[in-house]
Amino acid sequence: MNQTGQDGHGTVVGGSGDMPPGTGSPPSARGPGTAARLRHRRLRKPMLAAAVAAAAAAGGTTTLLTAPDGHPPTAFTTVTSALANTSADSYRFTLVSTVKFRGREVHSDVVSGAYDPRHGLGTELLATGTSQGAPVRIQIRFASRYVYTQVAPGSGFGKPWNKSPVPLAGAMPGYDVYGFVSDQPVRPVELSGVLRSAGTVREVGSASGPGWTGTRYAFTARFPGAQESVSGTVDIDEQGRLRRLVTITTQGTHGRITTDRDLTFGDFGAPVPVTAPPASQVGYTSKAYLGFFF
Repeated sequence: MNQTGQDGHGTVVGGSGDMPPGTGSPPSARGPGTAARLRHRRLRKPMLAAAVAAAAAAGGTTTLLTAPDGHPPTAFTTVTSALANTSADSYRFTLVSTVKFRGREVHSDVVSGAYDPRHGLGTELLATGTSQGAPVRIQIRFASRYVYTQVAPGSGFGKPWNKSPVPLAGAMPGYDVYGFVSDQPVRPVELSGVLRSAGTVREVGSASGPGWTGTRYAFTARFPGAQESVSGTVDIDEQGRLRRLVTITTQGTHGRITTDRDLTFGDFGAPVPVTAPPASQVGYTSKAYLGFFF
């Protein structure tokens, strides 16, 4: 299939060497190329599922069960319910992600946007920074089960926008058991799988922000086979919605690679207007032009 501009213009409301993998500039920032160089979607492996299965086989303490009826909910069920509740309604978000290698910052991202899961509508602005190249700003839009990705001038793609089907969700990156990718919407429910491998999820105190108060929870999950761990805090408001998620992902021997993520949410239930790019500016591919982790 090799079409261009399938949709019209409208608005809908509803590593190599010593460097860690995935920390370079996105393809659209790497200089001239051709349409034939559109990279295939990165291989994803069910690493998380394998880690969970290994822990269960070892008789570990990773399994956390829902509290029986009549008992207060556990910290685990409270947090996972909040992730699901937040992922079911529209919201605005800001994600700040920083990757360090042996304590030295090598890459950073700031992603801001909004998503309406009921209608599959979303907008994102991805601003990247790296020690290896110039900063890049990329617009991403989700509408009608398609993702529109802005393509940098001089990339050789031929159109300013790429249109492709939104990939199926649920699989984690092959090198990162917890992360986000530019061709899928940012959704807090992505953390649920990591929490299922957490040794404990515990309440650690109160939390607050502009116009809300709530409770803070903490967790740590380790994946020995992947030489990786994820620890963090989750702030949940009194309405049972996720307000802030702060995590540190450590990868490699002696934690050589760390990724700090700070994700905040607000404007729950607000409309998310999305404008598809003009058909004349859109080129279609079966796989996303840019599949960039952050």
